Amino acid sequence: MAQGETEYEIMVVLHPDIVGEQVDERMAHLRGTLTQHGNDVTEVIDWGRRRLAYPIKQSYEGHYLIAHYDGGADARRDELEQSLLIDEQVLRHLIVRRDH
Repeated sequence: MAQGETEYEIMVVLHPDIVGEQVDERMAHLRGTLTQHGNDVTEVIDWGRRRLAYPIKQSYEGHYLIAHYDGGADARRDELEQSLLIDEQVLRHLIVRRDH
């Protein structure tokens, strides 16, 4: 991790219709999106398909991806969030700072 960077965790809930190779493509896309916005990705984890606590966009299940990355400026995080908001396959996302 570079000086001044903070460790983050992002959880992305994808549309439940994404299966098989599409999941691998979405994991690569998430890694690429994070890297494109100036972040250093340490890992991307596939949590699989899980039931949601409440329906989101008429879906009762979602496919969860978790990524850990090192990031810096808040402006880059805002750009990342904006790109996730316009992605139709993303039901929800959450970015939190990791504490050790």
